[in-house]
Amino acid sequence: MGGEPSKQGDVYSYGILILEMFTGKRPVDKMFKDDFNLHNFVKLALPERLLQIVDSSLLNREAEEITMRREYGRRYRSNVGMEIDLEEGNINIENPDQISTHLQKCLASVLKIGLACSAESPNERINTGDVINELQRIRNAYLGFGSHE
Repeated sequence: MGGEPSKQGDVYSYGILILEMFTGKRPVDKMFKDDFNLHNFVKLALPERLLQIVDSSLLNREAEEITMRREYGRRYRSNVGMEIDLEEGNINIENPDQISTHLQKCLASVLKIGLACSAESPNERINTGDVINELQRIRNAYLGFGSHE
């Protein structure tokens, strides 16, 4: 807010950007008044109301990927227990809840990074090296290259 540029200010901006991208809300949205802001909106919703605050277009992505693969006629085995014989159109989900749970964990982790970056006090904000490490860990977990705890 008009102060000198700093790493902590950049981290704050990055955190707000993450929250914007994953919620589809802007910090200047009419719903944010007084002390209620994008940071608090996400903080109050996690983890119970995660799916209510995440931009629905992100949740539709997996369905779109399945459709796209079906058009190309390939067999696909996802990293979350779903096998699709795309040429025959058969979908076998070993554990249907695992898909949404896996995605929810990854989304919650990304939003938590956004919250850690956009903490009110600059001293409470996560450092950039930790942000990078956490985002890589989440990406790897989402893609099935590592654990997501």
